[in-house]
Amino acid sequence: MKQQPYILVVNGTKVRRPVFVLGAPHSGVNLIAQALRRTPGFHLGSITPGVLNAVYAIARRPSLAEENASGTATLLRDAFAEAWQLTPLTCPRCPTKRVPARKAAEPCRHAREVTRFGDASPDLLYCAKALSTAFEDAVFVQIIRDGRDVTADMLSDDHSLTWFRPSLANLDHELPNPFFGIETESERADYQGLSTAAKCAMRWRGAVRLSAQLHGVLDPRQLMTLRYEDLAGGEVEAAERLREFTGTRVSAKDLVRSKSPDIGSWRSRLTTEQCSDVKSVARVELSRLGYL
Repeated sequence: MKQQPYILVVNGTKVRRPVFVLGAPHSGVNLIAQALRRTPGFHLGSITPGVLNAVYAIARRPSLAEENASGTATLLRDAFAEAWQLTPLTCPRCPTKRVPARKAAEPCRHAREVTRFGDASPDLLYCAKALSTAFEDAVFVQIIRDGRDVTADMLSDDHSLTWFRPSLANLDHELPNPFFGIETESERADYQGLSTAAKCAMRWRGAVRLSAQLHGVLDPRQLMTLRYEDLAGGEVEAAERLREFTGTRVSAKDLVRSKSPDIGSWRSRLTTEQCSDVKSVARVELSRLGYL
């Protein structure tokens, strides 16, 4: 069912062609986000609590977006409309000092410079289809990285590991469960017995499967895929592709990393057992993407 026409105005500017950057955790979303944030007139958020609550609601119950597409679209638009507001208290460019209460909720002086909006977070992947319904002219940039390197980074990231705690890994939600990468009753039954490396690989596997599905849902003009490994040494080409796709002036120098991109670092960071666990879970996807 086609949704009702809408007009979303933020900071006095009509939202047109918002850009959403997504991918599996530790796949390079922040690198692309950094480059977009530095382009003139572009305000790229970083998933605020309000947006996060909406995203997780859809991630844990994907059928929500299908059962109530219109309501979900409204929920997401309202969440981003609030997140994209630039006031003296929310603008990253405004000095951090006290402002009168009457001015705290008003658009700041930088708000008038913003002409494009967007957001970047791995979590957006779990509601990409709903976002395409909420913002029919939205464009999506997704980034893919070797699941073994992703697993190595996740294992050294306390925030990523938090999701595997029993108190948070509630598996009673519907199947499939893209957030944890669980697709069958058998996988759900076996999940708690998996190693942490296997759970990380399962999250990566679920993310890349969602990324593949987007190619069958979105128009090619709405979806662009970058490979993390191609960015190192290919910054100029990647910047040109981003400029052509998003319509914003991305600079190649903003895609240059200040430290090693850690391509293939899994060889020294994962044990033999961890490598085996990753392959047992994600061998098909690693092969399909050319990593094996």
